[in-house]
Amino acid sequence: MESLKVLILSDWGDNPYKKLLMSHLNILNVQVEEEFLSNLSLPFFLPAILKRGKIDILHFQTLHPFLIARNTFFRLIKAFILVIQLFIIIILGTKVIWTVHEWDDKEGNGNKKIFPIQSVIVGRFIHGFITHCETTKNNIVKAFKLENKGKVFIVPHGNYIGTYENTVNQSEARKILGIPEENVVFLLFGGIYRYKGVLEAIQAFKQLQQSGVSLLIAGKPYETELREKIFEEIKGYENILFTPEVIPDEKVQIYMNACDSVLVPYKVFTTSGIAILAMSYGKACIAPNLGFFSDVLNDLGAFLYDQNSEYVLLKTMKQVIENKDELSNMGLYNLKIAETWNWKSIAEKNYQIYKLN
Repeated sequence: MESLKVLILSDWGDNPYKKLLMSHLNILNVQVEEEFLSNLSLPFFLPAILKRGKIDILHFQTLHPFLIARNTFFRLIKAFILVIQLFIIIILGTKVIWTVHEWDDKEGNGNKKIFPIQSVIVGRFIHGFITHCETTKNNIVKAFKLENKGKVFIVPHGNYIGTYENTVNQSEARKILGIPEENVVFLLFGGIYRYKGVLEAIQAFKQLQQSGVSLLIAGKPYETELREKIFEEIKGYENILFTPEVIPDEKVQIYMNACDSVLVPYKVFTTSGIAILAMSYGKACIAPNLGFFSDVLNDLGAFLYDQNSEYVLLKTMKQVIENKDELSNMGLYNLKIAETWNWKSIAEKNYQIYKLN
């Protein structure tokens, strides 16, 4: 394969998605370098490119920091600065790709949303958009008013099979956490934010009011007073275990293997690495029946629910408990699906997109 030089811009730190993509692109004779946004004087990225000489591909893993601002005036200024920089690097022979990991505003107040006028202008300078599902592709085509839908590509979110250790079985994992082996165990995993529906999930679980069930909450709260709020909500419930910290890589398997199903009751989302992680560990999922979740999950491996239904999480948890004997097979189904999203094929798809544009 022809050698390419790629610069990835991201605001992620130690993220396995990025590491796996970069390592598998390297195998394809793609020279990949990375620049963290924290090292840039935002919204400027041009100096980071120029100091590296000729770059074939500038691959944004996040675009929002270059466009969002506290008011419309500064948003327009940022869009202008972004477009000028893109224009320069395109003149120099660099192609621009953006993988859309985030699109909707998770805070719900419009502050983290790319405005339509920004989309229309900036979209003309992006050679290719990569999305992880059909729904996001359709959203991008509409939002950026793209006449050429062929600029938007669907590449699955890669799996995490083998990324984390998986040597502890369910019985051992539950013993470590002090959970009865016979319980039906639900898991909320990863960074904790209100938009992920953690408080609603806790309320629904408490309303089950039955024995033989446990709820694990493992992850660091990143919003003010959310940690204290969760502890307040679970006070007196011995069957709810809360670990309010970043879970070390070596302990991911303990929580994943201890549970029967993984809750992803997000209220706002574009993709979900946690859902992919759950599938990679062979776990059934509980998720809203729309967007990314409805595109990558189905009833054979997940309990998909209507967000607008009353008491929907409670009803879905009861459904999980009623079908506890099927959870293992549902997880195995998800694992087989996840196996098809291997990083070798995903890197090859990215490479072909680099070459097409």
